[in-house]
Amino acid sequence: MFIQSSIILGSLILGGVEAAALNPSGFTGVLGARAATDASCRAYPGTSTWPTTAKWAALDAAVSGKLDAVVPPGAVCHSSFSGVPTFNQAKCTQLIIDYPVNQKIVYADPVLIMYDFWTNRTCIPTTDTSSACTIGSFPAYVIKATTDKDIQAGVNFARDNNVRLVIKNTGHDFMGKSIGAGSLSIWTHQLKSIKIIDKYSDKSTSYTGSAVTFGSGWQTADIYNTLDAIGKVIVGGECAGVGFSGGYIQGGGHSPLSTLHGMGADNVLQFTLITADGKSITADSLNNADLFWALRGGGGSTWGVVTSVTVKTYDTPKVAGAVITFQPTTTDLFWKGVDAFHSLSPGYVEAGLYAYYEITASSFLAKPLIGIGKTAADMKVILAPLFAKLDAIGIPYTSAITEYPTFLAGYNALFDGEGAVSTLYTSSRLIQKKHVVANPTGVTQAFRTVAEDGLIIIGHIVAPGEFGGVLAETSVNPIWKDALLLPLYNVYWTGNETESQKWDVILRMRNVIDKAFKDISPGSGTYINEANVYEPNWQNDFYGTSYPRLLSIKKQVDPNGVFYAKTAVGSESWAETGPAALKRHRGQWEKRWDTLRLEDAETLRDAERDMMAFFGNRGVGEEDWMIDHGYATLGQDQVSVMRYGGLMTVEWTGKGTDRYGERKK
Repeated sequence: MFIQSSIILGSLILGGVEAAALNPSGFTGVLGARAATDASCRAYPGTSTWPTTAKWAALDAAVSGKLDAVVPPGAVCHSSFSGVPTFNQAKCTQLIIDYPVNQKIVYADPVLIMYDFWTNRTCIPTTDTSSACTIGSFPAYVIKATTDKDIQAGVNFARDNNVRLVIKNTGHDFMGKSIGAGSLSIWTHQLKSIKIIDKYSDKSTSYTGSAVTFGSGWQTADIYNTLDAIGKVIVGGECAGVGFSGGYIQGGGHSPLSTLHGMGADNVLQFTLITADGKSITADSLNNADLFWALRGGGGSTWGVVTSVTVKTYDTPKVAGAVITFQPTTTDLFWKGVDAFHSLSPGYVEAGLYAYYEITASSFLAKPLIGIGKTAADMKVILAPLFAKLDAIGIPYTSAITEYPTFLAGYNALFDGEGAVSTLYTSSRLIQKKHVVANPTGVTQAFRTVAEDGLIIIGHIVAPGEFGGVLAETSVNPIWKDALLLPLYNVYWTGNETESQKWDVILRMRNVIDKAFKDISPGSGTYINEANVYEPNWQNDFYGTSYPRLLSIKKQVDPNGVFYAKTAVGSESWAETGPAALKRHRGQWEKRWDTLRLEDAETLRDAERDMMAFFGNRGVGEEDWMIDHGYATLGQDQVSVMRYGGLMTVEWTGKGTDRYGERKK
């Protein structure tokens, strides 16, 4: 139930041209500029534009008492929060135990997220009860939605009162999209309806096979278990706790079943959702067809609050799996083994396999290589060339091949579970089949560079385009059509880093680690849901050639940016920043630097240095430039600006491309 909150959440505001402006602390700030007092800025607690207590009380009544003022979950370990005593020894002790290992605490909490870098870690579980607890990047209020009407009330309230809106189902989100300071959050996890369909029949499609419709609160493992009871399966994620209907499916959704059945988005038949105007609509190939296209690959937290999704189901197949490990006897020998594994990966997907594997500088574990519809005998034949190569190299290895009667049985046996709240910061790169075929040794060298830098690499062999997936009818980045390898490489924050040290890590990730993989995969990009949020060229790398159409649809269905998230379509129109930042004004860019003149490269460098100090780590320029995350497209020139500790570096390249440069004059 609603309780009045007098908390002042911070000093950042969302408005103008979003970016999280490379904020290493993870504090996502407020959408706007100065004191959030003009129409271009989102309202913020403690400012004159923030809704009154009476308005919040009216919203609480509209949602039947499901509105809560947010208290950070970690407050039970602190003596007080916002002047109110919060310490509870029993709850604190249990939270400290559960925090790193029990995912259920994340799913069951309306605001807790899995990767707490994005909370700003200002109120974490601790044994030091005297340490400060502030709200950080948690929302100000949350609606624990159970009906479409609850969601409509929240969307209408946020829009009409100019309040930032975020959406959370499970909080299983690498990129901090389900949290936001000074926001109203809508928690969709309790929407658990389900309808099993034996023969789908709808005017929007010629498909007449089996299907399932479920509410947006469903998670991967629950879906697998429910459908297994009737002998069915869907194209769903590898991680058991992922919420299916949110960022997963809207970002495309790769799966252990992708090699045979394409991306998750390829299998969607229909969405229902609440749009920015507060309406409940259906989106399929006949109704709201442009929006249906955008929802299948154009990213979560962008188009509306999905309330249900209908997808194709398949008869559950038998599966076989292999687990392979080896460790180095010598460093060079070890990487020859990794090279053998990668060089043969095109053959794995041609045989219908999917793989999940981990590489460090001193270990290799493939757990599993999984063959949908395969037997153990089939797997031995498929993997025989790999074992022969490892034998010839002289590297000791272990292998175990097993088979299972259903997908669920294989899934439960072969995939390990995850932890709970983590300090993980990730990046990734999609390496296409053509890159591996042309340069397998170069691919392995990139893996070696990253692993020997101390990062843990989570690799995927996944090829949704191998047997016809990655349909043109979806907005999934077309690079997935030739996908083969998807390495995720991760850093884990200790929580003790200074701001300068965080910058060292973030900039090394971009300038050294990401570069190693980019150099061997020209023309590719990455997976929108498992990417580096600080990628300067995110429009191209995350969305590819789909981006211009996606941006056009965004302007049509959400012209005022009610739905916003970092690196989401249209997010370049907003900035999470501090006083005197760029702002959004009647759809145009407005500059707060009247004397700026950029006539040549030297002037450009000087101006960018000064502007970065003023605007907080963003590439900026004249009103008609397209700007985002320290990356600006200036006509035919490109500028990339980064702060490294206390130093500023500017990269300027002539004869670039005005890739998405809709001039705003």
